[in-house]
Amino acid sequence: MAEKRTKLKKSMGPGSIWAVAVGSIIGWGCFIQGGLWTQRAGGPLPLFLGFLVGGLLMIVVGYSYSYMIAKFPVAGGEFAYAYKGFGRTASYICGWMLSLGYLSIVALNATALPVLASYLFPGVFNRGYLYTIAGYDVYMGEVALSLFFIVLFGIMNYRGAKSVGNLQLAMVLIMCAAVAVSVAGTVLTGSFDAANLAPAYGAGGKSFGGGFVSILALAPFLYVGFDCIPQAAEEYDFPPQKCKKLIISALIVGALIYGAMALVTESVLPWQQVLTMKDASGAPVKWHTGAVLDLAMGRLGVGFVAIAVCMGIFTGMNGFFMTSSRLLFGMARAKMLPSAFGKIHPKHKTPSFCVVFVTIICCICPFFGREVIGWVVDMCSVGTAFGYFFTCAGAYILLKKYGDPTDTNRIHPAVAMGGCFISVAILLLLIIPGSPAFMAPQSFIALVVWILLGVLFYYISRKNFMKITKREMDYLILGNVQVVRGMRKGQEPGQVVQGNVVNPKQ
Repeated sequence: MAEKRTKLKKSMGPGSIWAVAVGSIIGWGCFIQGGLWTQRAGGPLPLFLGFLVGGLLMIVVGYSYSYMIAKFPVAGGEFAYAYKGFGRTASYICGWMLSLGYLSIVALNATALPVLASYLFPGVFNRGYLYTIAGYDVYMGEVALSLFFIVLFGIMNYRGAKSVGNLQLAMVLIMCAAVAVSVAGTVLTGSFDAANLAPAYGAGGKSFGGGFVSILALAPFLYVGFDCIPQAAEEYDFPPQKCKKLIISALIVGALIYGAMALVTESVLPWQQVLTMKDASGAPVKWHTGAVLDLAMGRLGVGFVAIAVCMGIFTGMNGFFMTSSRLLFGMARAKMLPSAFGKIHPKHKTPSFCVVFVTIICCICPFFGREVIGWVVDMCSVGTAFGYFFTCAGAYILLKKYGDPTDTNRIHPAVAMGGCFISVAILLLLIIPGSPAFMAPQSFIALVVWILLGVLFYYISRKNFMKITKREMDYLILGNVQVVRGMRKGQEPGQVVQGNVVNPKQ
């Protein structure tokens, strides 16, 4: 008889889940990286097209996610889908590649706070010089600021998912309102000038195609967050079939916010001049969007965009705290991580050990300096591309083998195959030398190290989780339900579908 399978409490509504996705898609980069992204693209036109096409491609991928969530509403998301489609080794690879990206995004959002603070409160937090890493000066004051919010969100995630979801929804609505005011204020004050968007492309010797591809390859990083939706599927208090609308709307809102903030940053001054702006002391401006809105709307404009960036940082930290802890919990339940990761808090019903682990790891990161963390986060696109591929490929396999024309949640197999091609194309753009989107050398080295560590841990733990029978592993990862036929209208997940239910205790 198999051991009892631990489950998470159903406590999150559709509004909270949607907010987790939007808040995770829109992080610090949307409000801080605008000028640098335009430089990377060689102009605003390839940047905007990259945002738009990237969002559309992610919607194609999102259709496969909605299909798999409805079939398998369990914690772990892509990890579980990789197992269903390809087996336990593939699920380990998928989980390992995703885990670094999720953890590092929490840390990167936390280290974005000192960048914002240095503009709003110059000289307040850059105290207690510690050392310099990769040209970045690390100060104890800035580290303490990052640690405070990491621990704060760790405590909130430890105490319960429902309250975290409600907080996320409130922060996302505040962020969207602040973005709308920033854009409207730029236009109404007469600061917007389309002439400042010239040259539209080709700056810095970049071709239009090269600039466009370099942004397109960032799509997994820019839009990573909609895949937070499947990670929390076990905690839905609503039918998982609703996820399709949540995923698509979250991606559309994310694309609109990215485009709007980039337009604000590049339209008040000639966009190349924005990159050379200096503050009152003559030092280069670190926060281009804030400086531009200061020119357009004064300190009031800075205040609105500061609210937006704070909410972007907080929602990103909050969302990926939840996502990474659920991924680790799903892997532990499958015996691929130590049993402590699979424990549920008796009162709060959260994966408490996973939350504590994520908190500790993220508290270490600020001591390495923002540049080093940036190298690691460049790998996020690689990790999420793996997750996208396994989800789309798993959906394709199920659709071809067991597709049911009467299934109201069914998608065309060509859509799932299209998602596979998109995932592979993005991955190749990132790892092939000479590609316009090839990672920085430091990021590539970090990726190789992470892969080698994954191989090492796999062979250390393989002996244990390979002992588990397929029947029991199915139960641990996917629960009682293994849907291989389309669910009928009105049928709830968990009901027997043509007898295809696996429960090792039966």
